[in-house]
Amino acid sequence: MPLSAIAMDKKVSCKRVRPNARFEDWLLHLCAEAKAKKSHLEPMLKEAAESLGKYPLPLKTASECIILKGFNKKLCLYLEKCLTSFNENNFSDYCVNRSSEEPSHSGRSSKRSPNQPSQHVTRSSSNSPVSESFPIVSFPGQSETNASSRTSNPDSELENLQGNVSSDSGALSSGNKKKRGKVGTYKPAHRSGSYAILVTLLEHSQQNPPNCSMVKEHLIEKAQIHCEESFVRPKAGSMYTAWSNMSRLLTKGLVTKTRKKNAEYSLTSEGEKLALELLEASKSIPTVNDIIFNDIPSTSSGISNQVPNTTSKQGSSTSQQQCLIEMQPGDFDIILLIDKNETGGLKKRNDPTIMEFNKYPDLKHDYRSLKVGDFTWIAKHKNHPDQELVLPYVVERKRMDDLAASIKDGRFHEQKFRLRRCGLKNVIYLVEKYDKNKGLGLPLPSLLQALTNTRVQDGFKVRSTNSLNQSVRFLAMMTKRLTIRYGKMTLRNGGEDCDDVYDDIMKFGAPQIVKLMTFEYFNKSSAKTKPLTVKDTFIKLLLQLKGVSVEKALAITNRYPTPHSLIVAYYKCDQQEGELLLASLKYGDQTRNIGPALSKSVYHLFSTLNPK
Repeated sequence: MPLSAIAMDKKVSCKRVRPNARFEDWLLHLCAEAKAKKSHLEPMLKEAAESLGKYPLPLKTASECIILKGFNKKLCLYLEKCLTSFNENNFSDYCVNRSSEEPSHSGRSSKRSPNQPSQHVTRSSSNSPVSESFPIVSFPGQSETNASSRTSNPDSELENLQGNVSSDSGALSSGNKKKRGKVGTYKPAHRSGSYAILVTLLEHSQQNPPNCSMVKEHLIEKAQIHCEESFVRPKAGSMYTAWSNMSRLLTKGLVTKTRKKNAEYSLTSEGEKLALELLEASKSIPTVNDIIFNDIPSTSSGISNQVPNTTSKQGSSTSQQQCLIEMQPGDFDIILLIDKNETGGLKKRNDPTIMEFNKYPDLKHDYRSLKVGDFTWIAKHKNHPDQELVLPYVVERKRMDDLAASIKDGRFHEQKFRLRRCGLKNVIYLVEKYDKNKGLGLPLPSLLQALTNTRVQDGFKVRSTNSLNQSVRFLAMMTKRLTIRYGKMTLRNGGEDCDDVYDDIMKFGAPQIVKLMTFEYFNKSSAKTKPLTVKDTFIKLLLQLKGVSVEKALAITNRYPTPHSLIVAYYKCDQQEGELLLASLKYGDQTRNIGPALSKSVYHLFSTLNPK
């Protein structure tokens, strides 16, 4: 075969030897400085230089280096400064020399990446400093003398990188910190952590002129009212709280700290001026509490927003006396009851739940021990505080991780069963997201399916919030709505009966008299340790079977209220009839059949028992 044919069949490939030579040499020079100074940045710079040398494509800007190993924002910014300074000082001379030597290739040279050297420039080895290959890089503000002495006497570029390049958070150098420390350029956001601390210290100094300082615990308790974030519980996925802003205020000289142990905090003169500006600007900004409660006419002038916990005195009264309870419009207050188990105890002043509710000074609320649910509402008589009627609303609060845990240990179905039997017709299932719904213990689709079943099968109203802050806001708005809805009605004790005002309004308009149960009866009838009837025990027994929901168990016990009655019915049937005995029973609001599969399972459980 001719040699020319072999040459024609051979594939020819071209590869750039050093497509990013200028960036590479600058990195090698910086790496040499780090090695000479024994800096801890040497491994990172070496890795960046190696990854840049292996990259086959030319990079037009230094910011494109971020895709390579060993690079971060600060290192890219350093290379960008080198490239900008090089272009400013040498680009004009380079264009003149290039046009005089190779005029025919001017168009081709314009397409070259700005960090690639021209061919007339002497290439350097990988170990030679950048000053031997390329013109000296001088930065704006540097003199020529400083620029020429750059290689022989390394400047502060490595020191700046050593303080900043290793962190991706963009920490500023010492010069930038001085600029940031100016009080005139800093203004905290409304209802942020810094805002709350400054305003709280200002209010305390105005109320207590001799003693203007506050300890940490007292400051956190008072500042939480002015802040949207929590001072004690960090956000999901973060380890910082609103109290973390205190270090910034101390650095800027707005707050002073005395003593290391039992430290006290107070405002400086600059901090007091800034706090006055923030307080003046906030007067025109309504708070969430103002938006929710200000349009409600005050129904009482002497009652505290947090109602003191009073013990009911109706324990010795007869049912006839209880039926005499009647509250006329304007004679009662709507109060939100919070289960004590939802908090860390009333003595724990910095509990996140208590601090969130303290943000709403116009929200009337009280902490009680609730036997079922986490929140409910009562109508409390102003002149007779022992008279309390429960509104037909109860809220069960679940965080997503707690929801997963309750499903795994069986509390989920047991709690829903008790909520259905508590006598309050409107059950709200309040679900909070947690840590971006990661690491919950169960797959997220399974939890969402459980909530869907709770909405469709159990008939509960499911509400979702993103945080405890939003949950408390929802409860505050519910309190406002219930105050408006029941404020013009006459409330009367109806024993076990509890009217659903919403249904009555939709059908007949607002009723004049509403029957409600007393709080004492509600709490006693919902007690978890109360003696169970045979029917209740039978329901709990059926719920242990796979596929049996609360509606299906109620449908079975409505037809056969005791296990004995069901066993007798099976005893009178043959096997085929017994397996289909419960199949046609209707359950739930959808009037669906229990079905043959579940009916067969129940039959095989009870048919072997002798009714005698």
